[in-house]
Amino acid sequence: MNTQQILIVEDDINSSKVLARILTKEGYIVDTVSNAEDAYTMIVGADYDLLIIDMVLPNMDGLSFLKKITKEYPDILTLMVTAYGSITTAVEALKAGANDFLEKPLVPEKLLHVLHKVFEEQRLKNEINALKSDLMKRNQFANIIGSHPKMQIIFQLIESLKDTDVAVLITGETGTGKELVARAIHFQSHRRHQPFMAINCASVPETLFESELFGYERGAFTGAGKRKLGKLEQAQGGTVLLDEIGDMPMSVQGKLLRSLQEKKIERLGSNKAASIPLNVRILSATNKDLYMEVSQKNFRMDLFYRLNVVPIHIPPLRERIEDVPLLVEHFLNKISKDRGEPLLRISEKALSRLMSHPWPGNVREFENVMERAAVLNPGRVIEDIPFLPVMQDPETPSGPPSMEVNPDHPLKTVCSQALAEIEKDYLNRVLQKYKGSIKLTAEHAQINVRTVRRKMKEYGLDKWEFK
Repeated sequence: MNTQQILIVEDDINSSKVLARILTKEGYIVDTVSNAEDAYTMIVGADYDLLIIDMVLPNMDGLSFLKKITKEYPDILTLMVTAYGSITTAVEALKAGANDFLEKPLVPEKLLHVLHKVFEEQRLKNEINALKSDLMKRNQFANIIGSHPKMQIIFQLIESLKDTDVAVLITGETGTGKELVARAIHFQSHRRHQPFMAINCASVPETLFESELFGYERGAFTGAGKRKLGKLEQAQGGTVLLDEIGDMPMSVQGKLLRSLQEKKIERLGSNKAASIPLNVRILSATNKDLYMEVSQKNFRMDLFYRLNVVPIHIPPLRERIEDVPLLVEHFLNKISKDRGEPLLRISEKALSRLMSHPWPGNVREFENVMERAAVLNPGRVIEDIPFLPVMQDPETPSGPPSMEVNPDHPLKTVCSQALAEIEKDYLNRVLQKYKGSIKLTAEHAQINVRTVRRKMKEYGLDKWEFK
């Protein structure tokens, strides 16, 4: 049964009665009026979902009335009808804001079909707007949890950046929430209704990076059968997050710098005359020390300064451990809400374990641990934190490894044994820091990947033990 309210604005009394009878039979709540002035008075005092407006009305024509209504009441749907239909008339009506256009005499089946289509389109539009609103709420910076002074500074920075388009470089260890901060910056800004696009620079193969970022024209290379828009062009008007920017190939950095300086994009295979104006805000994020990368010639200094206009460093969770109770409350609320269950609570013993853990995986690890604890603990109170190892902070070494020295061995042998112990301990700590990543361990140790693999095999180290 339809419950929508419809107002028919039609000066032909017979046509109005017939139309009202058809719609009432379908369950619509229908009122009729013969001129624009009376229609306007009725709209002010009622809550109509749709107006059916005849093009020819006394005193004020239907098109002028349509323009007035769509300007003052943009949420009311409108359907324009006329006995003098033409393409020009239809275009005029649609430009003035009508949702659709019909010619007289009205065929009941066609009329009902158009009404259903208009109401369905409005329903989908409202649903999309509600989803967008929910998305924006979930990405507000208030959802970044933290009472620590360092986090409060970050919140203040995000607030101060909302009316600007300056580039921001977000740094911090893996799992600290760099993308969450980037999203908060975007959804606080005037670009919040435009796209937010995150590009993980570490996951794009070097050979495809340029086409992924800038796009290409048809025939630009073998296999380029049609034009493809790059990520920068797809995000026009919005914000682009260059995540893991420290892993961007040097071969691409120069072209990115030129695009940012000239505010133009050139697709692969195009000429300069076909360049496209670039209108995006650039945010960057990395867990690397870009100063070090610049000094080692792995990152362009000019690009670094272009991206690092406002730096935001997110502290690791171990440096703001007093935020753990807030995070517990936040994630337990989220888990309970997602499941539609009563609120979970946590025991003092379990909270103490969480407070004493160094959290090498930061907030991402913390969220996973809370999910696991909620699943594996019976009842509404989390009494224990399953599979949470007692870990030593890899940044705080306890001292050099100890070994028993055998004076019967030559000095050279003893030194070799000592070096092996130190190497094993060092690799163990670095692998732990980078969660078993051989590539990152090699970069940290400034040796090649093959050497790391060989030494891991020699010392019996398995990367999966550090995941």
